[in-house]
Amino acid sequence: MKTIWFHTASVGEFNTAKPLLKKLIKDYRIVLTYFSPRAKDYIKRYPEYYHSLERLPLDTPFTVRSFEKKIQAHAILIMEREFWPSFILFTKAKKVLLNAYAKGGIYERFISRKFDLIITKSDRDRERYESYGCKKVVSCGNLKFLFEERQIKEMKKGDFKLFVAGSTHNGEEKILIEAFGELKKRHPDLRLLIAPRHISRSQEIANKVKGFRCFLRSRQEGKEWDILILDTLGELFDVYALADAAFVGGTLVPVGGHNLLEPAYHGKPVLFGPFTQKVRDMAEYLLQKGAGFVVSRAEDIIRVADGILSGRISYNRVDISQESERIMSCYYSNIRDML
Repeated sequence: MKTIWFHTASVGEFNTAKPLLKKLIKDYRIVLTYFSPRAKDYIKRYPEYYHSLERLPLDTPFTVRSFEKKIQAHAILIMEREFWPSFILFTKAKKVLLNAYAKGGIYERFISRKFDLIITKSDRDRERYESYGCKKVVSCGNLKFLFEERQIKEMKKGDFKLFVAGSTHNGEEKILIEAFGELKKRHPDLRLLIAPRHISRSQEIANKVKGFRCFLRSRQEGKEWDILILDTLGELFDVYALADAAFVGGTLVPVGGHNLLEPAYHGKPVLFGPFTQKVRDMAEYLLQKGAGFVVSRAEDIIRVADGILSGRISYNRVDISQESERIMSCYYSNIRDML
């Protein structure tokens, strides 16, 4: 069985890669590497997606070559933008860049030519990488469109309406809490759940909440709440299933956005801000399907969320399974042909 060295730096990249890993592991030995300590703790909970889990070696020519020889890598698959110079320049196996997007710049132009295959999120990204003179570039779509068939963790919601704000960043919570204050007046049974992108900020966010019963998820212990801060890993996707409306963060501030499709997977209306450069294809898809709404400030959130909760604003439930199947087939067939 051929060995694939598959690198996912973070929790987010690992979650994005899981459906592809699930398919690859049937035919290949997977050695998965990570970078962040947080990623290690999380990935260790999912050993069914790899045969061996290792930290990415120190980025020197000797250490990356030694690791490659030790695991006898036939190919190296790298998620998104892990452009470590020694990792890419001094390893000998064929290299594939997955879910690639182009930012531009001299270093990107140089390092991308070292890949044997680049699979991009969009045609725009494909065209840019092709302009660099890369060996082979294919546009398959965004891996974040892929969702595993999974048993949704059963959670008890209670008899209230729920607005879920996921993957939020500093500057967004203030806007969301301001909007919630007005929405709560119009919908007294409404509650707000905030899941910060970085859970280390959970207590900081809770400390800023005034005038509402606010608790961390890990300390709520059955208490009545108006605002709940999700300070645990791995629950947000399941929590979206309980939402009456959802907001996805990194979009009201210039971060570029996170996975807009997670709420849509559960048939929920998705609110997001104007900063969607990292998830442009998802934003366009949801807007085209009538399942997404662009909001730029608290007043927009109030107007759209109130309309949805009151039934005055309609939205479509999307089925992304067909697009998901196409993307998986495209990725897997191109990887298999290169190997």
